[in-house]
Amino acid sequence: MSAPSAAPQHTRLPVIESPTTTPPTGTSWLVRRPRRSTLVSFEVFPPRPTADPDTVWSHIDTMAEAGPDFFSVTHGHSADTGVSREALRHLRRTTDTPVMAHFTCGGTDRAGLERSVEQLLDDGVRDLLALRGDPPLGHGEWRTPPGGISRASELVALIRDVERRRFGDGFRPGTRPLSVSVACYPSPARGRDFEADLASLWEKQEAGADYAITQVLYEPEDYARFLERARSEGIHIPVVAGLVPLTSPQRLRRMTEITGVPVPGRLTEFLASGSAEELRCRGIAATLSLIDDLLDLGCAGFHLYTFNRPDAALAILEHLRVRDAAREYRGRSPAA
Repeated sequence: MSAPSAAPQHTRLPVIESPTTTPPTGTSWLVRRPRRSTLVSFEVFPPRPTADPDTVWSHIDTMAEAGPDFFSVTHGHSADTGVSREALRHLRRTTDTPVMAHFTCGGTDRAGLERSVEQLLDDGVRDLLALRGDPPLGHGEWRTPPGGISRASELVALIRDVERRRFGDGFRPGTRPLSVSVACYPSPARGRDFEADLASLWEKQEAGADYAITQVLYEPEDYARFLERARSEGIHIPVVAGLVPLTSPQRLRRMTEITGVPVPGRLTEFLASGSAEELRCRGIAATLSLIDDLLDLGCAGFHLYTFNRPDAALAILEHLRVRDAAREYRGRSPAA
């Protein structure tokens, strides 16, 4: 009887593990990715010199607890004192929500702007809104600082230059280490030129902008007209609608003073009378109606100018989440 043959030896193939990649969390990815919920972000600003700082920080913390998709932090009234960086650090320390820093051309030369970008990066900021900025106080028109720059498109290019030096090159749009957004102006406004603004947005896109946020909007027709023209001229970046909660006639008048965008007469009449609670309900209803119209037009998301007031912003966010859940239950996507 012959001895049994030895069992065949099988070569063990090496296990090749697929690389694990952490999904990006920056604002560019949030705006561009397919969504099952309506994208909502909040704009806040540091405490005004005359405001109670404890109240302001409490309001900001209340909004942070609600978990918007991202925050943006403006310079407020204390840009030269580092308060904006304090607000950015506060939000990054107390929440996982992405935080976008407003960044403007004014106040320094090109080297100073580059240093400011580096400081923001040192603080962990990876999302910036590149703006030319307003004229300095006491000046009626914009003045370019000596050795500085005067256009938001130049600022976008400067941020991308710092990004390449810091992180290297070769990133595709949408996967870059930094997310850069810009402003756009769909609504007719005092002192603005629609054609020039459209050309400026194209330049910002070519300089490396990821997406745009509109100046305050009240009419869906303005958004539709702007988006149609933008797409016809090769502007393909997403456009997020900037909205103010329509709950306070006084705040709407203030927005007109700041932006030059008039409030529609029918909205003014709708908010002309009533108790504070009635105006709040009417204003939230008007805001949600505007949001629905904009979603039907394919709007990429909504950026709420909160004025550091959480009540209306949180009510709008809650309503949208309930509506999104209802649409998902019916098998419909709530967002474009």
